[in-house]
Order: sequence, then C-alpha cells, then structure tokens
Amino acid sequence: MKIILFACGLFVFLFPATSAAQVDNPYHINGNATQDNCNCYTLTPDQLRQSGSVWNIYKIDLTQPIDFKFSVNLGNIDDLGADGIVFVLQPVSTSLGSQGGGLGFEGIKPSIGITLDTWQNTEVNDPTFDHIAIQANGDLNHVSVNNLAGPVTILEGRDNAEDGQWHLLSIQWDPATQLLAAEVDGRPRVSVKLDLVKTIFNNDPMVFWGFTASTGGAKNLQRFCTALNPGIKNMTGQETCFGKPVNFRDSSSSFSKIVKWFWDFGDGSTDTLPQPPPHDYAAPGYYTLKLNILGNDGCLSDTLKQKITVGTEPFGKIGYAPHPYCEGDPLQLLDSSGVEYGTVNTWIWSTPSGIFLTKNPSIPDGLPAGMQTVTLKVRTLEGCIASPVSRSFEVLNKPKVDFSFNNACAGDPVNLNASNLDPSLEITKWIWKLGDGRMDSSGSKLTISYPQGKDYVVSIITQGVNGCISREPRHTVSIYQTFARVGADTIIAMGQPLPLHASGGVFYNWSPSNFLDDPTSADPISTPDQDVRYVLTAYTPAGCPSTDTISIRVFKGPEIYVPTAFTPNGDGLNDILHILPIGVKLDYFRVYNRWGQQVFETNDARIGWNGLTRGSIIPGNYAWVTAGRDFKGNLIKKTGLVTLIQ
Repeated sequence: MKIILFACGLFVFLFPATSAAQVDNPYHINGNATQDNCNCYTLTPDQLRQSGSVWNIYKIDLTQPIDFKFSVNLGNIDDLGADGIVFVLQPVSTSLGSQGGGLGFEGIKPSIGITLDTWQNTEVNDPTFDHIAIQANGDLNHVSVNNLAGPVTILEGRDNAEDGQWHLLSIQWDPATQLLAAEVDGRPRVSVKLDLVKTIFNNDPMVFWGFTASTGGAKNLQRFCTALNPGIKNMTGQETCFGKPVNFRDSSSSFSKIVKWFWDFGDGSTDTLPQPPPHDYAAPGYYTLKLNILGNDGCLSDTLKQKITVGTEPFGKIGYAPHPYCEGDPLQLLDSSGVEYGTVNTWIWSTPSGIFLTKNPSIPDGLPAGMQTVTLKVRTLEGCIASPVSRSFEVLNKPKVDFSFNNACAGDPVNLNASNLDPSLEITKWIWKLGDGRMDSSGSKLTISYPQGKDYVVSIITQGVNGCISREPRHTVSIYQTFARVGADTIIAMGQPLPLHASGGVFYNWSPSNFLDDPTSADPISTPDQDVRYVLTAYTPAGCPSTDTISIRVFKGPEIYVPTAFTPNGDGLNDILHILPIGVKLDYFRVYNRWGQQVFETNDARIGWNGLTRGSIIPGNYAWVTAGRDFKGNLIKKTGLVTLIQ
C-alpha cells in the first residue's frame, strides 16, 4: 500500500494513497457549517437555532507538541449575540454536537474543549462577560470538576468579543510539561497542567481536532480560519532615503507550514524567499509592496500591501515676519521647506536666542538689535538630510524714552516731560496714557490736572522714524486731596473739657488756638470759658488744604435748662418741649399731668414732647422731673412746672 505524507501544523499524518482526494480538503463539515474559501469556514450563519462543526479528518498524536494558530470571528452582535464556538479535542468521531447554549460541544465525551462563550447561561454559572475557559467531557458548568481553567474575558481588558473583528487564537500543548494553554491576540488567557492522555482520553493519545458552534434563541455569524496571515516585521511604514537599500523581514503566521512567499516590491521585481536580500530601488518615489504566502495545505493568503517611500533630499527654506522687525518683539519663524518624495519631520533652528525644534517656532522675547542670522536644518521621515540654509536680516532699534513728572493737589497742574534717551533715533510720535482713560498725542511735554485725589499710572508710547514702537515706561503720579471734617456745633458747660476730632487730611491746624491743649493735633481738647468758633485746616505733605468750622457755646453749669412754656400749635415756633442739659449726661426727663399721670419720658435730649396726651393736646400746667450726671459724675436732679399754651 502506498503511503502519502500530509503536513498539518507541527504534525505529519500518514494516510493511504486511496485517500489522496481528501488531501485537498482534509476537513469534515457538519450541520450548518460551510466552507468560505481555502482556509476559512462559517460555523453558523447569522440565523437562529443553528449548529455546525468542522473537523480535521486526521487524528493528531498528543505525545507530540501542538502549536495551532487560528483566526476567529464571533460576529458583530453584542448584547443579543450568541452563543459561541469551541476548539475541541476528542477521539471518538467527527459528528455534530448540540445547539444553543451547548455550543455544539455539550455531551461530547471524552473531550477537552477551549470554549469561547458569548452568551450568559445562568444555569451553568456563566459570567456576564464574553468568556473563555478550558472544560472537559462536554460539561459547560463552570462550578463543575470538569471546569479546568477560567472563565476569564476572551479579550484582555474587554468584556465584549463580538466586535466583528478577526482575532488570533493560539492553542499550545506541551506533553513534556503537560501544559495546555490558549492565547488570544498574543495575550495569555487560560491554561491548565493536566495529563490529557491519561486523565481525559484513557491513555489513547490519538485524537481528532475541530471547531463546533451553535446558536439558539439568539444568533451571530461565527467563523474561523486556519491562520494564514502574511506579515512584515517592523513595517508600520517603511521609509528610506534614495540610494539606501530597504530590508524586508518576514513575520507571517500560519496554522500550517508556509511553503512559499511571493514578494512584489512594486517596481516590477519579485522574490520568493522568506527573507529577501536588501532591495535597491532604481529611483525615488512611492511604491506599493505586496506579500502573499502559500501554506502546505495549498491555501494562498490574502495580499498584504504596504506603502514604501523612497525619499529624496529635502530643500530648506526660511520665511519670517515682514519688516520692520524690531528688537525684543515676538518673532514667528516660518518654515517653507519642501521635498519631492517623503515627509519633512525634523527642524533644527539656530538663532541668537537659542535652538528651536518645531516647524514654525515662536520666539517670545525676539532677537537683539543688529544684523542677525537664523539657520535651519531639516530632515525627512525617510532619513534624508538637507544642507543647512541661513538668512540674515537687520533687527531695528526701538526708541528708548523716559519721562519726569510731579505729584500735585487735585485740580493743580501736573507737568509731564518725556526725554529721548537715544538721540540717534528720531521719534515721530508721542502718545501719553494718563491713567484715567484719557490719551494725548500732542508731544513730548504735557501739562494736565486731575480733579480727584488718587494714584494714576501714567505711561508713554513712542514710535521711531524706523517704525519701531518703544517699550512703555510707567510711573505713578500721586494726586492729593483733603476733606476737612470736624463735626457738628455743640454746647458745653463752663469749665467742661471738650475732646475735638479732625479727619480728612494728614496734618491739621486749629484756629484760633485759644483754650486748646494742642492746636496742631487731630484730637485736641478744648476747655473754653466763653463761646468760641474754631476753623480747622486739613492738609497733606503737598499742601492741598481744606477747611471746616465748629462753634462751641458755653453755658454756666453743669445745669439742666427746661423752658417754662411751649406752644404746640403747629406754627413751627416753640412747638416742641426740649430740655437743654449743659455738661450733663441725661438719665431721664419725665412729664406729668395734674393728676400725676406720666405723659412723656426720654433719656435723649434730642427728643422732645409734642404736647400730645393720648392723641389730644390739653392746655394747662404740667409737672416735670429730670436727672443726670455732670462730667465729674455728680448727680443733678431738678423738678418744675411747664405751661402748655395752645
């Protein structure tokens, strides 16, 4: 009998020549599963209550290591998508498994399954997220002894794997360490140490492998491919400068052995080696690299396309703000460099103010006056370097000015006098900012006044004949103002000391100085023995005087004066009964009618009686009593009669 060798993964399978027709498709397809192309299969269409499986018809030997790579797609329906797929090892047959939550795996025994479950079946203790686990003997219950590893999320750090994307599923079995493990997209997900041959398969190392899947009351399109993925190492975007060869390194992955590589370098040349020699492009430009790989199962991969840029040397060019450019002003440097093939991505600006590494840098403090030179070096993403370019230009002087001033009183003249500190540069414009919203451009000398006392920040802007604007010198002009205040006129007892208080200025003067202990104090004490009128003058160090007056009437006392009659008839004359305590602090003033009933009381001499008793004015005599204490604390008490005349 003739024997034919078929390579699959890391295994060599033996089968009779009479089975040669099956070498073209060594898979048995069950149920609703279909073959999409050479190496890809649909396990379930996007329909309800489907069940499909695909089995390799040749057994593998578990005494040898496994390193299988697949691409799996779990559909694009998330919350309502179901149910999932299972990679299965089993020795009995290649039959179809169960539908719905059984994933086509439930009930297959003996078996080992790596389950990718996208539906939560609470009766088997599924978690809420799309999960992967290692489970034995068709038992999907996660709290069963047959749950060997997991469940964890299928995708690391993500709950949802039904994203419509292809994900790389790697299955490894090492008989030496008895470790079974699964990775998804290169990230370890589940593993278990277990003697599969003895514990699961009753010492029989020969098993079938395949995929099962199912849908039930929910659905999803569920697919897998034996991996056949062309790849180029470190080729996120290959760039090179013309004249330098490009190195291409294969990083393809495949379920089975790759038997041929088809490189198309985009310039009419090709190669079939896994690692082609460095490639020289005859001319700069943009090229499209293509790579296909052929597996030993006769399947040809899709085409991987990669843009290749063979760059040219860039040319540097500098732009900058138009003249006049003045010292210290912010400067915006402008790059006008270009390249025929490639991308300029590096700029090195050398300026008198330092090195800058952006395309269009801004120099906040500008450049000093004089002839200045700026140099630019550029290079491209492809590694092509331009020769440095330089540009020289004159940086003009700014006017240099300052001004003198005087502080003044409100309303008095303030003289502003600006000076040109650099006579070599003629000044054509003088613009004053006066600190109160006013501006003046009449010249370098100015006389103004301010009506209100406060500090004003005054500045001046000048423009030179070369167009440059000066910096803005600022000074604070202090305007002084006083508001003399001394209080209301008053009455005191003869010999009674009276404290006075002045405000509204810095310094004070009282006139006349009679009876004062200090006529220059803000708080002098007056002890007059006759009526006196003081004039207070308040002023500042700059002068700025203002005045106020106070009259003091002196009576014999201490005494409480009470009128003998009053006329509350509404004529505005003597309508209110007021008492006058001289040198006395009033305790009370009370008025009684002829029946001894109190009709009025106050302890404030400013409040008088209007003659009303229960809303009526009753003419006649009224008794009064009053008491208070003089400035020495002695009690003064008096009684008497007052006549109410209407």
